[in-house]
Amino acid sequence: MFGRSHVTAVCAGCRHIQPLKWDYCRLYWCQARLDAQATVGRLVAEADVRARLNAVRHHQLFFMGMHHRNGSALAPRRRAGRRGAPRKPPPAPAWRPNADWRQLPLFGQVPRDYGHLAPSGVDLTSPWLTWAKYIAHRFAEARGWGRNIRFAVNRGLALVLTGYVEGDAIRHSEIFTPLRSRDLPVGHVVTVLEEMGIFEDDSEPSFEGWLAKRLEGLAPGIRSEAERWTRVLRDGGPRSLPRREGTVWLYLNRVRPALLEWPDRYDHLREVTRDDVRTYIKTLHGHQRRNQLVALRSLFSWAKRNGLLFRNPTSRIKVGQYEYGVLQPLVPAQVGRSVAAATTPATRLSVAEHREPPSGDQQPDRHQD
Repeated sequence: MFGRSHVTAVCAGCRHIQPLKWDYCRLYWCQARLDAQATVGRLVAEADVRARLNAVRHHQLFFMGMHHRNGSALAPRRRAGRRGAPRKPPPAPAWRPNADWRQLPLFGQVPRDYGHLAPSGVDLTSPWLTWAKYIAHRFAEARGWGRNIRFAVNRGLALVLTGYVEGDAIRHSEIFTPLRSRDLPVGHVVTVLEEMGIFEDDSEPSFEGWLAKRLEGLAPGIRSEAERWTRVLRDGGPRSLPRREGTVWLYLNRVRPALLEWPDRYDHLREVTRDDVRTYIKTLHGHQRRNQLVALRSLFSWAKRNGLLFRNPTSRIKVGQYEYGVLQPLVPAQVGRSVAAATTPATRLSVAEHREPPSGDQQPDRHQD
């Protein structure tokens, strides 16, 4: 925030090119503030800090985010029975500005570049910003936004609503990069703009980009059919319920290797035969064979129901029952090797010695370790 609010030049103290405030960089101001607090014993005004800038001859190094932890900074004087400055009053109720008249645009809305707008050039008197701050305050009270989030949301709203004209739409593609570059919460700002009814979501869903990338390299006929099947899995159809997005990813990823192999000979799914599926499945084993065969059966069953092929090539190909592993007990020789390998106290704690239960009339020794 210091760098975005001040001009970059040569510091009068360290001679480095840094953002400057009164000819001194941020580290000089921090060190002068620490020296002033150590001398006075309380928080000091900016004029006192500025008077000590020429006396700074060193910088106290610190870890980012740890120099203002609770108890590390000097506590300000109490005012009216509480610490720090009195809390700001909530914004006054505001509503949508009434536009008595406005100039209708001759052409469509011209895209705006919010990246060139400096924080010092925002219009704080805009009635749209007043309305937005009131809506942001209501959301903050209802959803428990913290102080830092409230401050960042108000900064983001001031940035995007400067110069706003009635009838324009604030697009996601225009504000995402400028807000993210300033570490402002895009999602919270969008929530307020949507409540105001002036936001347009023109962002491309991540699913579309992922789908286009996963379908690269397929034959045009197979690509179109695989895309339709994937969208039915995600969105549902007349006789099928929508699946979770993670399930859609798994199904397409599992059929993709087979679809990449068949385009060398075929252009459509209806050209795939039963022998082609069996030949491909023979190259797979275990979980891989079962998972890919289930996904292929889903693809060809959907194509058969929609009349894209005459016969399902995966019919009567058994998936097989999944065999779970059986836990086998360790033999005494394996237990002995494990105990012998435990040479340190830490490894001995992780090794449990196997002892067989007593048989017959033999009673266990209570003093046995």
